[in-house]
Amino acid sequence: MASFEGIRSPVPTQPSACSPKLRIYESLFLWNQGVDQLLATLRRLEKMPFADKPSLQCTQAGIEELRAGVNADFVEEIGESERLDQGRFWKQRRAYERTLEDPDDVYFAVEEREEQRRKQGLPPRLGIVPHSALANEEKLIEEEQERKQQRSKRSKPTPKAKSASREKSHDEKTRA
Repeated sequence: MASFEGIRSPVPTQPSACSPKLRIYESLFLWNQGVDQLLATLRRLEKMPFADKPSLQCTQAGIEELRAGVNADFVEEIGESERLDQGRFWKQRRAYERTLEDPDDVYFAVEEREEQRRKQGLPPRLGIVPHSALANEEKLIEEEQERKQQRSKRSKPTPKAKSASREKSHDEKTRA
């Protein structure tokens, strides 16, 4: 008879400070490892001269069925949790990536997508105005704003001009 003394699992038997998720996966691994050992033992028993092979094969099928059911239950539960974690971590990563992006990158992405559509023979979804046309338009707007600022500076009277204007207005009232 074989002895399993001295043969240790690669998975530590002491509880660790790892995440609960890791403990679930470790337990599932140990479960499957134990089932594999049990099935290997049943296959060895099958080779014995006095073994009831059909009964042992039925037992193996029942054990595999049980393993599949337990695995499916755990994976289904874990899968939902993993999807929620995936979404949460995606949002965190995406929020960080957005801090690194240039706000104008969206225009380059649209331009690239429109080029892909053109190559596929699809109509454009957006009209893209060339940068040169916008640059000219922006320059005209800036010049207009500068002119308005200069006009507003010129139209503001200085303190001397204000007092002269008051005196002139006062003289006109006294003459009347």
